[in-house]
Amino acid sequence: MVDTNEVAFPKLTDDEIECLREIGCERSFVHGEALFGFGDREFSFFAVTAGEVEVVESSTGQEREVAVHHSGEFTGDVAMLTGRPSMVTIRAKGDCETIEVTSQQVRRMLGELPELSDKLLEAFQLRRRLLEQSEFLGVRVIGASNDKETLRLREFFYKHKVTHTFQDIAESDGDNALREFKMNPADTPIIACSGHVVSKPSLAKVAECLGISRKIDNQLYDTLVVGAGPAGLAAAVYGASEGLRTLVVDGMGPGGQAGQSSKIENYMGFPSGLSGSDLANRGYLQALKFGAEFTAPVMVRSMSCSEDGYHVVELCTGQLVRTKTVLVATGASYRRLPIEHCERLEGSGIYYSATSVEARACRESTAIVVGGGNSAGQAAMYLAQQARHVKLLLRGNDLRKSMSEYLAKRIENHSGIEVCHHTEVDELCGDSKLETVVVKNNRSQARENIDCSGLFIFVGAKPHTEWLPDSVALDAKGFVQTGPSVQQCDKWPLERVPCELETTCPGVFAAGDVRSGTTKRCAFAAGDGALAITCVHQYLSRDAS
Repeated sequence: MVDTNEVAFPKLTDDEIECLREIGCERSFVHGEALFGFGDREFSFFAVTAGEVEVVESSTGQEREVAVHHSGEFTGDVAMLTGRPSMVTIRAKGDCETIEVTSQQVRRMLGELPELSDKLLEAFQLRRRLLEQSEFLGVRVIGASNDKETLRLREFFYKHKVTHTFQDIAESDGDNALREFKMNPADTPIIACSGHVVSKPSLAKVAECLGISRKIDNQLYDTLVVGAGPAGLAAAVYGASEGLRTLVVDGMGPGGQAGQSSKIENYMGFPSGLSGSDLANRGYLQALKFGAEFTAPVMVRSMSCSEDGYHVVELCTGQLVRTKTVLVATGASYRRLPIEHCERLEGSGIYYSATSVEARACRESTAIVVGGGNSAGQAAMYLAQQARHVKLLLRGNDLRKSMSEYLAKRIENHSGIEVCHHTEVDELCGDSKLETVVVKNNRSQARENIDCSGLFIFVGAKPHTEWLPDSVALDAKGFVQTGPSVQQCDKWPLERVPCELETTCPGVFAAGDVRSGTTKRCAFAAGDGALAITCVHQYLSRDAS
């Protein structure tokens, strides 16, 4: 059995310490002197060669020692890769000697020392998990569980793996927080972090404060990846690892539709399964390790070609990105049901994902899941752990039409899940939040009123292509057309055959769920993203010649 402490706090070998000496510089600290503090950005990595350093945090208002790094150990966690502010303070415990590697040199260290890189990355990730499992509060989010803006903030933190604690104003800890900050329910959502308290913060401002959103360099990129789902993340990993200057932008954060899955069990290499959020986070860190750049929440307004033949993409922030190629990996989202009150109750009982954030709404009550694909099945299985009862609604009578066999069997054998064939949502009831769902059998027309606090919709994927120019051809359902077949389209301007994933606009590619005719599976999207980089290389080599 693996010792958690050995993985989280491993010893550096003599050879590894000598390699660090070549990259970094030696520094001494006296007792109580800080190596770096809470909130510091671009902080250094330190290997301790003599003495000790302590890790302290004070998110609860009281300073607490989290860990001690002894001689032969090192500082740091995942914030060193993401470029976010430090969540702890590290200071000398007695006089000590260290080797400092600056933040600018850390990626060089990870790239040039692969064995050390593996040790560091495993330790960094486990340290963050151990911190989250301790008394550490991180960012406090105070609000109502059925409030749209509160849910949006929590979803953003969930996707970006921001350690946070949600305090519901309907419960004692949330009510106490309102009293503590001398605010009322109308001021929510409230963000509190290390003495800073903000009422109704904008997502953009939160992202900037946490180091998630950042200014984009004014230079030419090899490829701009729009969308950070499995396709976009795979493209970022392969593009950056193969030396392409790669930028990824996303409207929310890593994961896309897959990031909303509570558990994916048919992704190769993970026999016991993993959550979509964990899969996305692994891909995100992997891409950062190779030098990819990320920023969120950022939406694309428009795309055009400049006189020099490069693509110019305008972002919602007003920034312009110049790039040789563009990969459209914006995916698709589930459609709203064409029923009165559906839009009004979104975030207040109606959801399009089933993670720990949304599942809170249906604890000890009935949850209804609409859809027959793998995402709906995974949601039903996860919600069955939280809700008293789960109803899975199918318009037809074949659970296996769009769902994997292993998942369909589990659902049929689960005592807490009821599969309702030929059943559709007919009416939604509730004032400030969802209270009742009326369902109808589409054969007998029989109606049933169900007390329900959580309706989860996984039907009718809609592609995110509204920002694309007319030069990019779409199919009848709005998905992007790609490959040699577009040569027959009147929009294809060249004599050469388009690359497999190339759109009707040369140098613009599409991958994953947004692409016409794809299989809507996580592994397929990731494979598409890897293939897209092959297409980018082919395009750039033609351009160079």
